[in-house]
Order: sequence, then C-alpha cells, then structure tokens
Amino acid sequence: MDYRSFLAAPLLALLLVAGQAGAAPARAEVPLHYGPNDVKAGEFSFQILRGFVGNLTASGFDTYTVFLKPEKAGEPWLHVTMPSSQGLGYNLRSYESGDANLVAVSFYREGGQLYAVEAERTGTTPAERLKKGAVQFKRYKFNGDTDVPMFERDDVVRARAPFQDASEALKKEFFGAAGK
Repeated sequence: MDYRSFLAAPLLALLLVAGQAGAAPARAEVPLHYGPNDVKAGEFSFQILRGFVGNLTASGFDTYTVFLKPEKAGEPWLHVTMPSSQGLGYNLRSYESGDANLVAVSFYREGGQLYAVEAERTGTTPAERLKKGAVQFKRYKFNGDTDVPMFERDDVVRARAPFQDASEALKKEFFGAAGK
C-alpha cells in the first residue's frame, strides 16, 4: 500500500469535518411579540413596537416602529426611520390581501448590526395572488448614526423559489437553511 493512499482517507475525513464546522449558520430571526420588544445589537439598544391595524376587509396588517433607546433616562428616544421622504413610510409594515401575504417584515442581527428585511411578493391582481409568485428580499441595515438613526437599503435579493406568501418565503428561504 502506497503511503499516499494510507493518508488520503484520514485527510479527506478531516477536510469534510472542517468544512461542516466552518459552515455558516442560517440567519436567526429576532422573535417579536405584539407590543414593545427590547433588542440589543452591538453597542445599540432598540425597542421595536409591533402593532396591528385592523380594517373591515381581510387586509389587516402588522406595523413595526423602531426606536433607538437613549443611554440615560430622560433623554429622547430616537425614531429609526426608513429611507422615505416627508414622513411617508417611516415605519415598516406587512401587507395582506384576502388571497396572500404580499409583504412580510422581520428583523435579524448579524455582525453586531440590526437589519430589517421586507419580503415582497409580486402579483397585483386577484388571479395573480392565487398562484405562487416571485419574491424579493429588501434588506435594510441600521446606519449606526445616533443623530439621525435610519435603516439604509443594503441590498435586494430575489428568492430562488416562488411562494404563495411572503411570510413563507422569509421563513423557508431567507431564515431557513438556504438563507445563507
């Protein structure tokens, strides 16, 4: 038996184990209940308020308002806004139709940063919403600015598979094992 053959099997096993140990874990969604949620990311402390807006149709939706908490009591809580002009769209919100969840929102931490992600499903007509459709993930990164705290657009990634609901795309693809 050649010495190379003798060393090949243990070396191959070592490389396989090292590859598994070095694999990046899937993203972890920040769990949010309705009401105030304290979230720490790096040196910053946030409070994310999750609320619900009901209406007379099947299109109620969740809203998310993010505050940067002050270091000292009595100082102002700073509203972490979204990139939008004139106060429109300062908050993140989901969007439901009677047929599908068209926009879903979630948060995660990565590298000491807080990120918001919007999964947005295509399909504007009732017929389109009855079928699975393309989903894009819009990622926003907290800018780290304590004077004008904002989520800034980080990137947009298209889901590999079509989904009926944007929330399903977040769960299965963005935060699932395939999300990294």
